[in-house]
Amino acid sequence: MNIQRYDAMKNRISALVMALSMLLASACTAIDDEPPYTVISKGTTVPVPSASSATSDDAPEEKLIIPDNMETRYFSLSYNVRMQNVYDSVVDTITNFSDNALLPLTISRQSYTQVLETVHCEQLAFFFLDTRTLGEFNSAAQTFEINFRYKYSVEEVNRMLAETEQKALEITEQTRDFVSDYDKAKYFHDYLVTHVESAEDYELADSVYGTLIGGKALCEGYAKTFSYLCNIAGIENMLVTGYTDIDHMWNMVKLDGKWYHVDIGWDQPAAAIKNSYPDMVLYRYFLTDDDTILQTRTISNSMGVPPKAESRDMNYFVKHGLTADTYEEALEIIEKSCRLAMDSGEAYFSIELSDDELYRQTIEELMEKDADGVSDIDRLMNTLNFRGNISYIDYYADTRILIFILDTGA
Repeated sequence: MNIQRYDAMKNRISALVMALSMLLASACTAIDDEPPYTVISKGTTVPVPSASSATSDDAPEEKLIIPDNMETRYFSLSYNVRMQNVYDSVVDTITNFSDNALLPLTISRQSYTQVLETVHCEQLAFFFLDTRTLGEFNSAAQTFEINFRYKYSVEEVNRMLAETEQKALEITEQTRDFVSDYDKAKYFHDYLVTHVESAEDYELADSVYGTLIGGKALCEGYAKTFSYLCNIAGIENMLVTGYTDIDHMWNMVKLDGKWYHVDIGWDQPAAAIKNSYPDMVLYRYFLTDDDTILQTRTISNSMGVPPKAESRDMNYFVKHGLTADTYEEALEIIEKSCRLAMDSGEAYFSIELSDDELYRQTIEELMEKDADGVSDIDRLMNTLNFRGNISYIDYYADTRILIFILDTGA
C-alpha cells in the first residue's frame, strides 16, 4: 500500500515537472522571438502591443514619451505659485494631447499669455502643437478656456522624438572627451552652421526634429536645437526672443558664471559665400555681449527680463587672440592665422578690429603698394611661401570683422 502511494505520487511529480518544463521552454521561445518592450529613451520602456491587443477595445492609449533634456526652464523658475500652477496645467494638457484646459481666475489675462509664450519657448518637444488659443473668461464657471490643436498623432510624435534624441546623442557623443564647456558649445554652434540649411518653406523648420533630422531650420529651430544639445552636455542656457525686422529667437549661454549671447542662424554665411565655402563658420554672434546683440535687434521682455551679458571674456575673437588694437597687431594676427590655416588645411579665418578707424586703416594699408610695388599682403605671402591668393570679405563691416580667404587655386 505504501509502495503504491509512493509510485502514484512519483508519477504525478514527474508529470508536473514535464508540464513546467514545457511551459518554461515556450516562454523562453516567446521572449527570444519577440521582445515585449522597446527602449525609447535611456531605459524608459514602452510595451509593444501584440496583434491581438492592438485591436482590443481594452488596449491602453499610447502615451507621449518625451526624451530627457527637452526642457529649458529659466523664466518660469521665478514664477509665483499661482503662475507655476497654470504653467504645469498647460504642460500637462499638451502632453496628454487634450483639446482644451479650464484655468481658474488666479492670474491676469496678460499673465496667461505670458505663461503660454514661456511654455512655447521652454518646452522644446512641443513642436506638434498646431495652435493655442486663449478664450474669453467664463464668468459663470470663473475660468479661462484655452483651446489646443495638434499637427500629429501621439504615435507619430513618439517616433519623431526618438529619432531626434538618437541624432542629438550622436552629436553630443563627439564632445565626450572635451574638457571645457566653451569647446562643447563651439562644436554645437559649428555643427549647426555647417550641417543645417536655413529654410523658410519647411514646415518643421522651427523644431528640433526639423533641424536635426530634416537638416533645415529657421531661427527658432536653430535656437531650440542648440539649447537641447547644451542641455545634454550639461551647459546652462536659455532661449531669448526679440525683434529685428521680424520676430526672432536666439540663445544665451552661461560659462564660468557669466552669460553670453549665441545666434546660430545669424552666423550662417550669405548664400553666395556658402556656395563657394560650404564649411565656413562665422563667429560674430558666438558668445557675444549685450552691446553687440543690441546693434541689430531689440530684446523682448514678454516672458521676463533676461540676464545681462556684459562680459567678452569668452567671446570667440577675444578667446582666440583675434582682436587687434593697432595695425601692427592686426598684421601679426593675420600672419599667425594664415600659418594656422595653412597647417590645418582651412581656407579662411576672421579677425576683429577694435574701432572703425583701425578697420579702415587695415583695409587700406594691407593693399597699399610701396615704392617697389609691393603691398603688406604681398610681403606676407612671400614670408609664408604661400602660392595662391589671399583676399578678404568685409561682410561684417558694421562690427569691424574681416574674413580672410586663402585660395590655392586648386
